[in-house]
Amino acid sequence: MDTSLVCIDVYTVAEGDTLYAIADRYDLPVSLLMKVNCIDNPYNLQIGTRLCIPGTEDQLPKPPGSCTKTHTVSPGDTLYLIAKMHGIKLDALMRANPSMDPYNLLVGTELCIPD
Repeated sequence: MDTSLVCIDVYTVAEGDTLYAIADRYDLPVSLLMKVNCIDNPYNLQIGTRLCIPGTEDQLPKPPGSCTKTHTVSPGDTLYLIAKMHGIKLDALMRANPSMDPYNLLVGTELCIPD
């Protein structure tokens, strides 16, 4: 497997699947899918086989609650207003920023805004 590639997903072969359809679903060349999964015969897929779907590290899914963006505290901001502005729950904002003091928001502080 190419050192710059990682498995960004694992696909379990189901009845009726073809290597071409799986590669197309993930927008990959069939040859790459065959190479990373050591497949010699693309016409002999076994139901239940788990296939590594290759991609780059930046394509890996983000864990739930991870920061996809930040918010810089401005004068007058409150946690409630920040949460409302970003369409998230207040407790999610607080969990994503465990080291912040909710009663002493400092202007210029960067807060993590979770998914």
